[in-house]
Amino acid sequence: MENIYESIEKFNIVYRMVDVDFQKQDFFVHSHNFYEIYFYHNGDCKLLINDDIIDLQKNDIFIMNGSSLHGPSPEPNCPYERSVIEFSDEWIRPILDKMNASELLSPFDELSNSLLRNVDRLVYEKIMQLVKKMQIKQIQQRDHHKTEIQKRLLEAEISTLLIELLFIIYELSKGKLNSVPLDNNEKSCHVNRIISWIDQHFQDDISLDNIASSLHISKYYMSRIFKDITGMTIMQHLVHRRLARAKYLLEMQSNKSILEIAIEVGFDSSSHFSRKFRECYLISPSDYRNKMRERNTTG
Repeated sequence: MENIYESIEKFNIVYRMVDVDFQKQDFFVHSHNFYEIYFYHNGDCKLLINDDIIDLQKNDIFIMNGSSLHGPSPEPNCPYERSVIEFSDEWIRPILDKMNASELLSPFDELSNSLLRNVDRLVYEKIMQLVKKMQIKQIQQRDHHKTEIQKRLLEAEISTLLIELLFIIYELSKGKLNSVPLDNNEKSCHVNRIISWIDQHFQDDISLDNIASSLHISKYYMSRIFKDITGMTIMQHLVHRRLARAKYLLEMQSNKSILEIAIEVGFDSSSHFSRKFRECYLISPSDYRNKMRERNTTG
């Protein structure tokens, strides 16, 4: 099942994730404020970008700045395999500026959403080796037993590997880049505004009236276009957004109780939070926390 995209502080790397038992509704469009490199490996999948639909081919690489509505739409008739790198502009740009290499972000900033297809096999293999190394370093860096110095040095290694990857992406973008047209129609713009507003206020007590009033848009029109474009209601998206933040807190802030986390992300009680968490992830919050502890301990 595809994780809801959580706001990231610096980076997140997923190498060759495979989903086998899933439903189409497990995946939906979203937007976020960080860069993304999406690698499609296997399956039967389309990528949705605003109102555009891209039929993905094996070894496609898709570069996104994150602000456009996007998301995979895999068919459940075969396993869906992909890798994903997410990283924040605030983290990587100062590093590139010091190197006098800020142009490496131009494929994200200027092309916005770009498809790299038919990449040379040896180049693609080198790229995937970098992604694999990055994920290994990420697992080590998130080990609670590492000292702050060790974590800092591992983060430096990850940034070095990412920059090496960005050099390759930059070179590929010169000749083999097919730009995907952006469709900034009125509906997509409104939905992007709604998602951005929820990202900023999901911890608050939110109603459709709140959102409509803040964005100066009809509540009924807002609800209809959001469902048309994303496939879910606004309140369903709000719940998923809260649950995504809760997953992060359950893993990274073990000192907080289930109730504290529930309240922090916007639920009114631990029972309501636990019920929604189990409905979405098929596991209770406490069991999820224990599972993450075991994984980090054995990792």
